[in-house]
Amino acid sequence: MRKLRVAAFMPHQDDMEALTGGTLLKYVQQGHHVDVVIAMDGRRGRGVLPENLTWQEIVALRKEEATRGASYLGVKPTFLGIEDHRLVDDRACYDTVINEMERLNPDVIFTTSPNDYHNDHRAISRLVVNVAWAPVFFSDTKASVNFIPDFYVDITQQFETKIKMLGEHASQLKPGWEELIGTVNRLRGIQCMKEEIKYAEGYQLYKRLNWVKGYELLPEDTFELPTQIVPTTERN
Repeated sequence: MRKLRVAAFMPHQDDMEALTGGTLLKYVQQGHHVDVVIAMDGRRGRGVLPENLTWQEIVALRKEEATRGASYLGVKPTFLGIEDHRLVDDRACYDTVINEMERLNPDVIFTTSPNDYHNDHRAISRLVVNVAWAPVFFSDTKASVNFIPDFYVDITQQFETKIKMLGEHASQLKPGWEELIGTVNRLRGIQCMKEEIKYAEGYQLYKRLNWVKGYELLPEDTFELPTQIVPTTERN
């Protein structure tokens, strides 16, 4: 596989790590170029923050955490600075996203599901699809609600680092976060039906003309294809 330009357009500061962290790390380990774009400024995601922090202090803290998380990829994230819950299909937001897309010129794009639980997740997903000319993969939803993957990426070797990346977002991580992420990725690993795949991340490929083979741009894996089922007439 040639070296790719991979871009993750994520709504909030911890979404890259939670939803695509293992896959992006695998791209980096295989020598591809990865960019991380964070759309929202994070001011309204209270998480486990003290009540007396101003929104400006929250934004600064979330930037620091996102920078530390992305450092495991050797990447400095780009912050679009859109106010939380203010990402809509208007000219200003559209121009902000498409300008960044044109600057990065990616070969493959990751973003959140258009059916995810949060309006910012749904909004960035719609905008990315509207401005993208490269294949787009939708990441899993929170707790995998209403999401059936088309494709899986084995992140067994990357999972421990993914958890460390996500752990940098201390201001957002409520009790039980590690169990939630681990359960989702373990479920996707089980669905791969390979003993050596303990953890995986699931994706849907946005269906569009000329993108039908977009799955070829996913990170390379070495596991063999499933054994072919023997027809009933040949069993005796």
